[in-house]
Amino acid sequence: MCIRDRVIIQPVPFTQFEQVIVEHVDAGWEIEDDYERLAETTAKWQCELRKGTSIVTCVWTEKHQGIIYGPERVLTGLSEKLTIPTSTTIATTWF
Repeated sequence: MCIRDRVIIQPVPFTQFEQVIVEHVDAGWEIEDDYERLAETTAKWQCELRKGTSIVTCVWTEKHQGIIYGPERVLTGLSEKLTIPTSTTIATTWF
């Protein structure tokens, strides 16, 4: 997969961000990082969701809200569901 095949969904409000993670895990995606409790006031939180060869990175910062980064083929439908357009540029850096 080329880097140009990756897109970003941002900003994702807390309730939607948390629901995305729950729904992906329920659909068989695995959380790759050690799970730490996520709260709306958490300064910074990150996890990778993996399924097959697909990896979706989910980042939460209290200042910038949720950022979801991954393959365009995976995130296009999610973007439509959230009514947040995808982008190929990072509006706010989280690293």
